[in-house]
Amino acid sequence: MADVAETTSAEVNTELKSTPKEEEKVAAAAENVEIDAGKNGDAKKEEEAEAPATEEYTKQERAIIRQIEYYFGDANLHRDKFLSEQIAKNESGWVPLSVLVTFKRLATLTTDLDEIVNALNKSDEGLVEISEDKQSLRRHPERPVPEHNEERRKEIQERTAYAKGFPLDSQMAEILDFVNAYDKVVNVTMRKHYDKPTKSYKFKGSIFVTFEKKEQAKAFIELEKLAYKERELLRKWQIDYLKEKQEEYQKKNEKRQSKKEAKAAEPTIELPKNAIVVFEGAPDTVTREEIREAFEKVKDFDIAYIEFNKGDTKGSVRLTEADAAEKYIAKVEDAKLKFNDDVSLTLRKANEEEEKEFLDKAIEFMKKRRDFSRGKNNKRFGRKRHGGGNDNRGHHKKQRSE
Repeated sequence: MADVAETTSAEVNTELKSTPKEEEKVAAAAENVEIDAGKNGDAKKEEEAEAPATEEYTKQERAIIRQIEYYFGDANLHRDKFLSEQIAKNESGWVPLSVLVTFKRLATLTTDLDEIVNALNKSDEGLVEISEDKQSLRRHPERPVPEHNEERRKEIQERTAYAKGFPLDSQMAEILDFVNAYDKVVNVTMRKHYDKPTKSYKFKGSIFVTFEKKEQAKAFIELEKLAYKERELLRKWQIDYLKEKQEEYQKKNEKRQSKKEAKAAEPTIELPKNAIVVFEGAPDTVTREEIREAFEKVKDFDIAYIEFNKGDTKGSVRLTEADAAEKYIAKVEDAKLKFNDDVSLTLRKANEEEEKEFLDKAIEFMKKRRDFSRGKNNKRFGRKRHGGGNDNRGHHKKQRSE
């Protein structure tokens, strides 16, 4: 029977070897997650099972066999620390069934030891051996776990296919029934991604299928047409899929790095300090332009920006030169700027907190405007011009100084 897994990034991390960082990137791009394997392995997120058997098995028996054979299978043992520790406790490698039934996946099927033993007796895989007292299981001594090294990883990869196009609500048992028709599937991995809104792992609609021999995988990939529930499946070698994902990630990373470097090369926006005058007492009907006219009555000072909304009675004026706020206020009698015959604005220099908030907002606004202008220019220069007129729209519009 075939091992079956629902997994995410950790598995893909071992599939395409380059540097450790590159493996991590491939894992992130492929978005895989391992699903449940041992007693304390719920966080591991590893679910594997065996492919459906012949008609002599009941559905329950098939599920028990494939779960037990997954636990003792090649795909799980090299990474299941808890089960490996249990095996090491006995010099002959026996693991008590009382321990195995504490494993989450098996426990959801049954905790009846007799039922487990009766099901395993029907398996012809020869992977798992039952003790004479029917209280313990072990991997058959004549089936040692292959060494999990680079050579082994590549060998597995060479007989693994990628298939995409399954409905997102597909279940493991359904996919098992489907792939069991092909000779001979030994492992299936349902690829999943972490869905933040629901805080759960969801099927991506694609699987990795490992065959016993490379020729079998090649035949599966080269089928002229393959459909699942009337949905045609895209197939390719796993190694090709992972390389494509790595290249895709590298291109995105290069693009992000290019943007980062371009941003770093942009001139820093610096605005003059101690140049903000805060005013209070404005009529609630006054406009920004009327505020400007009032401030411009004091000569020798240029206004860079006015922060004021109609209906407010308080606002701020940023002058163009550093240290200009106190000089401006000093020219106004009693720090009262005459607005009209009835109203005077009370002036003061912005405190440190007010100045920081004002300047941060101003710089952020200027950056956004710069980015917008750059994008607008790129679009303009990138399109074909039709006709011969000059586009001077807005050329004579009054510009806000900034």
